[in-house]
Amino acid sequence: MAKAFVSVARLQQALAIVDKEGRPAAWFVRLINDNNANVTEAINRIAAIPEIQAALERLDEATAAAQAAADAAQVAADTASSNTAAQQREVSLQTSYIEPASVITATPTTITIAAHTRYYPQAMGSPTAVSVSGGTIGSTAPGTVAYVYYSDPERDGGSVIYQVQTTPPTQTGNTHVVGAVEIPDAGEVDGGDGPTRPGYVRPRQVEL
Repeated sequence: MAKAFVSVARLQQALAIVDKEGRPAAWFVRLINDNNANVTEAINRIAAIPEIQAALERLDEATAAAQAAADAAQVAADTASSNTAAQQREVSLQTSYIEPASVITATPTTITIAAHTRYYPQAMGSPTAVSVSGGTIGSTAPGTVAYVYYSDPERDGGSVIYQVQTTPPTQTGNTHVVGAVEIPDAGEVDGGDGPTRPGYVRPRQVEL
């Protein structure tokens, strides 16, 4: 049962409210004083309601501000984590290498790329290995250096589309450098080099 908000004592019919001298009886004085105190307390509580409501509103505002700050901190943490992961992924590609190190041969008309394994170094643990299928592509002009690469956004390896150009590509983003070879004259076959750990091409061969 809920407690009464205002408690007022009742008069007792069997008791006189004044004594023989006409003064208020002691019990009556206590009753009046108690009732006055109870009424005063009730009025004070009512008067405090606006202040309590204002305090609750301030609490709501503070809670909302704290939640907004927490959300912003979480977004910042997620962004930082995402940026770190993206940076690590980029570094993993830039330092990736293939084995065997040399998989390219060329004739005056055709560049042949042998199947190989690409290794992506990781910040922690062993490199991730991906098998890449071989293929062929048309040669550039005899005497030029042909740079072979492919795009692999998902880094799944497998059958990739090899591309060639006469300027060195940059191993970044989705571009995977396979190697370079100098296109020979008619009747000759030449071998090239690919990126070794960590992408260094041996002397004498074509520079990547």
